[in-house]
Amino acid sequence: MITETPIGNGKAVIGRFTLGCDDITFHNTGEGTNVAIGSFCSIAEEVKIILGGQHKINRIASFPVEQFFQDEHVPEDNQRDMDVIIGNDVWIGHGATIMPGVKIADGAVIAANATVFKDIGPFEIWGGNPATFQRKRFDDDMIAALQDLAWWNLPEELIEGMAPLLSTVPTLELVAELKTIVNDLVVFEGDEAAA
Repeated sequence: MITETPIGNGKAVIGRFTLGCDDITFHNTGEGTNVAIGSFCSIAEEVKIILGGQHKINRIASFPVEQFFQDEHVPEDNQRDMDVIIGNDVWIGHGATIMPGVKIADGAVIAANATVFKDIGPFEIWGGNPATFQRKRFDDDMIAALQDLAWWNLPEELIEGMAPLLSTVPTLELVAELKTIVNDLVVFEGDEAAA
């Protein structure tokens, strides 16, 4: 079940079967920033997601003087999207920190105590402070096959039946077989059903 919950002036949308969301600490929630976390993610304890509070170091004062000395909020210059988006089947290690505006793709792994400032690609492993690319979980052909399979979007009953195979080391042949199973079980509706 997908969960939607308010976080300050924004909201968090969390996909089905994601573990550990109760342990996430959200910082600077008053700025209306949103968080989207995909399905089947594993999130360890003491993970922090920063949603704003970025000091503008390209100004004379890095201190937010406008908040204290002006009646109206000054619009952000070069406003960028500060929402945090975390894909499906992502593993975030203990004590990791995710900074505003970061996008983490499906299948990524964030090492314990990493501080993520940059977007992370599919099935990449990042660690350190600041977090840097360590390696990919699989080669490019396998990553493409897994993204095409997108098992995390399948109906629960199908995932349950495929669980033993999803718990093994992948081969291109196995992923192709799983994709064939998925395609054979697709139910068409409307005009497509008559074809």
